[in-house]
Amino acid sequence: MTSQTGKRGFTLIELLAVIGIIIIIAGFVLTVIPGLQEKSQIKGTEALLGQLEIAIDQYYNDNRSYPATGIEPTGIEDLKKALEPSDPTAKRYIEFNRDELKGNNILDEWGNYLVYRNPGTQTSTTGSYDLYSVGSDGVSNTFGNDADDINNWSQ
Repeated sequence: MTSQTGKRGFTLIELLAVIGIIIIIAGFVLTVIPGLQEKSQIKGTEALLGQLEIAIDQYYNDNRSYPATGIEPTGIEDLKKALEPSDPTAKRYIEFNRDELKGNNILDEWGNYLVYRNPGTQTSTTGSYDLYSVGSDGVSNTFGNDADDINNWSQ
């Protein structure tokens, strides 16, 4: 650390060692961040499904039936209209944030449409309806039972 002239400082080797350690630490941190984002998206979608289940149960308590679905593929537009009607005098069961909607479709954390079916295919565990997200890949070949799908019957 002391040179021949008596000045203090770091050698090139010491500086390179410190830079190398910083690069290694940065590498560890950067490999963890993508996994945290995925976990955050899963938890956010699970929370949204939980809020929707509560709103659906409240709707059922008032109407003695679950919201009906029409012919549109995901059923989620019908659910959104039933839980948050455009009529200002009608009861609202939930208030959606703008980032949770695309038109009348409810989105999961990946931007995919949620799926609502009444009657559902998993009625032995959910009562009467199916509600699920197709997960991060945006595809469900098994109607909510793919490995990355998040649904209301296996939580």
